[in-house]
Amino acid sequence: MKPNHPPSSPVKSKTSKPQTILLAVTGLSPAIVTETVWALAQEKPRVLPSRVQFITTGVGAAKIKEQLHTPLPSFNGLTAWQALRTALKAGEDELIAEEPRLIGKANKKTGTLDTLADIQTPEENDLAAGFILEAVRGIVENPETSLVASIAGGRKTMGALLHAAVTLIGRETDRLTHVLVSPPYETMPGFYFPDQPGAALKDREGKEHAPTKAQVQLADVPFVPLRNRFKDIADMPGSFSGMVKKFSSDMKRDAERPHRIEISYRKKCLWVDESPITMRVKALAVLHFLLWMQERGIDAKDQPQAAEGMSAWLKKADFIPLGIKPESITEAEIRHELSHLRTSLEPKGYEVPKRSLVFPPFTLSLRAE
Repeated sequence: MKPNHPPSSPVKSKTSKPQTILLAVTGLSPAIVTETVWALAQEKPRVLPSRVQFITTGVGAAKIKEQLHTPLPSFNGLTAWQALRTALKAGEDELIAEEPRLIGKANKKTGTLDTLADIQTPEENDLAAGFILEAVRGIVENPETSLVASIAGGRKTMGALLHAAVTLIGRETDRLTHVLVSPPYETMPGFYFPDQPGAALKDREGKEHAPTKAQVQLADVPFVPLRNRFKDIADMPGSFSGMVKKFSSDMKRDAERPHRIEISYRKKCLWVDESPITMRVKALAVLHFLLWMQERGIDAKDQPQAAEGMSAWLKKADFIPLGIKPESITEAEIRHELSHLRTSLEPKGYEVPKRSLVFPPFTLSLRAE
């Protein structure tokens, strides 16, 4: 189960640093984008996206123009976006805000795409899902780009759909983030980032607050990159629902398909579905015993019971793996060898049970060589 990153059409050389693309879903408060950019720039090493892409609706696009791209007297005639680029000393190829990508619906009468004003129905939610998936796909299919996806803005469903899209096709090198802004700045009109120019801002009660006092931090949102599990990701269905259905079906089938497990004590090796993994002998013996128990429907409820059962198993076995003594098998030994099994197997994509001691479906055999 190794990561698979489909090829695309890179423009840069193989030695160049990947471009960082910030992809954000936005709604009535596009300031979450300036806050996110500012927080990224404070990281060590500093992260400054080359391009910033907005996914929004018609109402959201109007807010982006009004709040980010309209000159402000308090910013000496600069727009909020220009002030941000100036404060962060962005290069000419950094922090380029692209035109908002508007979620649309096909108009059968006019043969055009009508921009959604909002996302309020199941049909509109499905349209948003497909639109967001394609935006993510356009970034992650290029090995010369690195994705930072922000779920901080827009309706909650938009953030949830972006999280799902990154889970479906994102890479382990991509990021999913949410921005955290200290009160009262998180709801204060006119706040864009701590280093913004201009005077102090007033809250709803008229009290003044200096922007420099605001704390803006990024929280990385964990996600499981399913593309690492599926080698044919490039050939997956294009639609959001089709991809979810395909992944769900494949994962269910894999869960039901027994792993082929073979053990060789002499070679100190374990094969899982023909993939060899070097393993110390006592760990092989513990695994052998637990699988032997499971084949016979015997339930080892915990590690002490497993230790007692393995000692009895070794005494009756027609082989003793390289001189392992039955009396040497203790609860501590079972725990120790299970830890070694996890260290060896989990990086390869195979789970080792922690408490139940029940393994996924398997077939077991010993190799004579």
